Amino acid sequence: MSAINLSQFLANKIRAAGTSLHDAVAKVPEDRISWHPETEGNPGRDALDQALECAYLNEWVAQAYSTGEMPSISWDDYKVATDARRNKADCLAWLQSSTEALANAIASFPEDKLGDATTDPVHGGKATTWADFAIDLFYWNTVYHDGQVNYIQVLYGDLS
Repeated sequence: MSAINLSQFLANKIRAAGTSLHDAVAKVPEDRISWHPETEGNPGRDALDQALECAYLNEWVAQAYSTGEMPSISWDDYKVATDARRNKADCLAWLQSSTEALANAIASFPEDKLGDATTDPVHGGKATTWADFAIDLFYWNTVYHDGQVNYIQVLYGDLS
């Protein structure tokens, strides 16, 4: 059995998940990109909002994997940055570039440091490792939102 480089493996998984989410959002028609389901009077999130979240978080954490230092997160900056790209074309371009930036940063991250402790500022500073952070938040979050976007497509009648 051949050995794998864990940094490369994580980067490839994140890149594949980002591509899948990008393709799902790209498939959503313009007149449905901001449509959201409503359940029991509660509005769900639209496809655009979910992709913007992933784009922002990917770009934000790419900095951490590039420098080895976890930055704080500013939800005010999140709102400004996502609102500035709240259209399909800008969102898709940002999702693609931020996913690539994150995948490249993780691929270059020293494999022997993936088990080092860090904190998760997104979830109140909980303890984690660099490898867990990549999988538990960034890979999982992207796959989760890909599923949500695909479900939204089913709800508005796209069964392809």
